[in-house]
Amino acid sequence: MVRKDVMSPADSGKYIAKLSQHVKIHDEGITKLCDEILKSIKDKKITIPEIGTSSIQPTKDHPRAADWVFVVDALNFCFWSKSKEQQWTVDGHTGYCALEAALFRAIKDGYDITNPEYYSKISREDLSKLFKGDTDAEIPLFQERIDVLHEVGSILLHKYNGTFETCVQEANKSAAKLLHIVVENFPCFRDEAMYKERRVSLYKRAQILVADLWNFFGGTGWGEFKDIDVITMFADYRVPQVLVYFGVLSYSDELMDKLRNDILLPSGSEEEVEIRGCSIHAVELLKKSLQQKIRDKEESIEVPNSSLIDYFLWCYRRKHAQEMEIVPYHKTLGIYY
Repeated sequence: MVRKDVMSPADSGKYIAKLSQHVKIHDEGITKLCDEILKSIKDKKITIPEIGTSSIQPTKDHPRAADWVFVVDALNFCFWSKSKEQQWTVDGHTGYCALEAALFRAIKDGYDITNPEYYSKISREDLSKLFKGDTDAEIPLFQERIDVLHEVGSILLHKYNGTFETCVQEANKSAAKLLHIVVENFPCFRDEAMYKERRVSLYKRAQILVADLWNFFGGTGWGEFKDIDVITMFADYRVPQVLVYFGVLSYSDELMDKLRNDILLPSGSEEEVEIRGCSIHAVELLKKSLQQKIRDKEESIEVPNSSLIDYFLWCYRRKHAQEMEIVPYHKTLGIYY
């Protein structure tokens, strides 16, 4: 439990998967994907994959590097476009990488984008300049992004000495504690829903914030966490697409028809929660399957945690984007992922 009367993401995923009507998890798909990941581990591809983002990020030695990670993940939501819409791109990058490219460009252009003194009061005009893309296409949910920056910036100024570093210090090298601090004190990270009369949590952005710190700093300094394994996968709209591709998940005919026809799933709706919750539980089962296979074969390799598995699947989707197009992904307008 991260918040009072709210199930943790791992417990939520297990609970949702047990009651799910529109999404199912399949053991044979887990076995197939497990073999694919095991092969990648042996080929040394399951470490944090290199996706060419080092040129659109500051270094970990940047004086506000932790605040960079915080701002990026505060804004890390809703990059999809409808099938016939023009996608928002920045310097040729799409999705999350376009966000990083835009923010890093802002730093180089002299905008103090990692400082809450600036972004807590950022104007529409300034943010519009920061997010200017390669075409006339705008970043989705522009107003919501202004609201998020104003919210988290004000909270950092009033409660945490104007820096996310204070939150990390309070967590005392505990991923679970930092997750609690974030979802308890920053409402825009509070990714929760009611499902079958229970309050469940998915916490995509809050969990990826913790994992991104761990990744960005190489598990040291601001990214040192003794319990990083408590973090689950990050329930978004792309990783479930990979899970369906490998047969780990399947959708009901009714749900699949909605996705093929670009019908939006409301945030917190039963079908949307089931896709995300089952994805969380499927990756937990995948991790256990990997652990068992590695032990059975007495392999001298380290079992990847759920966040590493998520990074692998997310990057797999990017590398095999055309193949993935046969699987429609769900679309939800909202700030949680």
